Amino acid sequence: MPKVSPKVLIVTPDKLHAAASPPGIASSGQLQAYLDGAKDPIHLHLARLAPGEELCIGPQAADCVAYVWAGMVSAGGAVLAAGSSAIVEAGEVLTMVGAGGGETQVLTFAGSQAAAHGRGGGHVHLLPAERVPKAEALAGSQGVGGGMHSDGQCETCEVWLHENHFAAGMPISPEQAKRGIHSHSESEVIFITRGAIRLGQKLFPAGTAVAIAADTLYAIAPGPEGMSFINFRAGTPSDIRFANGMAMSETGYWQDRLPRPEYLAVAD
Repeated sequence: MPKVSPKVLIVTPDKLHAAASPPGIASSGQLQAYLDGAKDPIHLHLARLAPGEELCIGPQAADCVAYVWAGMVSAGGAVLAAGSSAIVEAGEVLTMVGAGGGETQVLTFAGSQAAAHGRGGGHVHLLPAERVPKAEALAGSQGVGGGMHSDGQCETCEVWLHENHFAAGMPISPEQAKRGIHSHSESEVIFITRGAIRLGQKLFPAGTAVAIAADTLYAIAPGPEGMSFINFRAGTPSDIRFANGMAMSETGYWQDRLPRPEYLAVAD
């Protein structure tokens, strides 16, 4: 595996810190930050909600994506279980309320600055887990699955969130790792929801956030127990560029394999 670039910031669960409510986010539960610095292009917070506790998102200058990592919430007239997401566009507000019998954990992703070419905002999109378009074998690759939450093609927002899943026992050879070294023209955050991610010679557990600066070459691999992650970009991705000079359209890759998400309308 290649060495991890200094432009890759790894925040493990033990590095979480208590966060004062940033503009546009308020919670009656516990709010912690993975990424909230002035130099972080993407901000990532974790809200822990007991039943009945609230997380209010918005209004914000940038579009925000909330992902239910564990438990469930009620929001906008719908129940969102683990694996669900919601897009709160710039200028809009959504309140999530912890539901069920235990703790709910909600991740919020947003660009630290409004997009230079915003698409208007003013809407909320709800995507229950059962409505997420998914494929168990992407491009015929057994053991590698994925799902699409937000493909950057919305008329009023351009945030991106997809998920990937790697089965246990999928070793990556040095040759595969070398072929997989790539970069994106957008800064991104990878959040490990299950298993472990291998970066360089180290394994990092579920609950780890990996912030990768734009145009940084890197490669990842799953741990021995497999890996699931979600990947956020504040804007629509452009081409993936590989270290060997090859390039491919990331949006085209996903459009060829999965339909666009069909969101629920927010109840009045």
